[in-house]
Amino acid sequence: MENHSKTILITGITGFTGVYLKKHLEGKGYRVVGFSNSKSDDPSIFHCDLTQPDQVQAVITELSPDYVVHLAAISFVQHPVTLDFYEVNVLGTQNVLKACLNLPKPVTKILLASSATVYGNQIGSEYHESMIPNPVNHYGISKLAMEQVGKMYWEQLPILMVRPFNYTAPGQESHFVIPKIAAAFTSKAPQLELGNLDVYREYNGVNYVVEVYERLLFSKVTQEIVNVCSGKMHSLHEILDLFSQITGHQPQISINPQFVRPNEIQYLCGSVQKLKQLIELPTNNDLRELLTSFVN
Repeated sequence: MENHSKTILITGITGFTGVYLKKHLEGKGYRVVGFSNSKSDDPSIFHCDLTQPDQVQAVITELSPDYVVHLAAISFVQHPVTLDFYEVNVLGTQNVLKACLNLPKPVTKILLASSATVYGNQIGSEYHESMIPNPVNHYGISKLAMEQVGKMYWEQLPILMVRPFNYTAPGQESHFVIPKIAAAFTSKAPQLELGNLDVYREYNGVNYVVEVYERLLFSKVTQEIVNVCSGKMHSLHEILDLFSQITGHQPQISINPQFVRPNEIQYLCGSVQKLKQLIELPTNNDLRELLTSFVN
């Protein structure tokens, strides 16, 4: 294991991505600290309400990070309280950036996690960073607003913004589609209710994503927005077929109208062109292997 003296702060460190990123970076020898809105017994994890600027300032000042990865967000599209998207995703980001601006020791790099949902529905199926965003839900709108807040600080802070496309792994909350499908197949459930099956998405592994985050974090690139994607798109029908092959089980699939979102984005696949110009892409991103990890 390499030995690094640099401190990396992860906001939302106890969330799905944060847990994987912390483990990945600690495995490389970095000192990883963070904060979360949930309590933790880990002394490297502080309790902090992202919507309270004084709390955010106090914690970030105490931790004095060299690098910041801002993951904390309301990320479930169907989260029931609309205001939370804006208080956490937009104003919370403002609080983090303002706190970083007021540090006695300037940060080397800030990675802000936006989302591919800012694209909304576009003409064509491969989305690239030069497209005009067209979000169709409050999550996507709040992430686009977050990007605009980030741009306000571009002249003062070394910021790189990422737009991750769909990714998953064991440990993701069960209301997300892949864990939900995996649970039905592994428990041999007789029936499975889903929403629209005719949607096409990238289904990348979280380990692929956190490795991309690490490589971008330590690149020299700032003041940019870049897709975090693989450029490989799959339909839900393919996912269901693969799970059936892996488990030998086939539940009866039915469409529940309550799960069909209004303004559903049909195609969501990223162009990897810009990302490949900035870093060398990791290779550990096989879909069958990823889905198998849910049932083993």
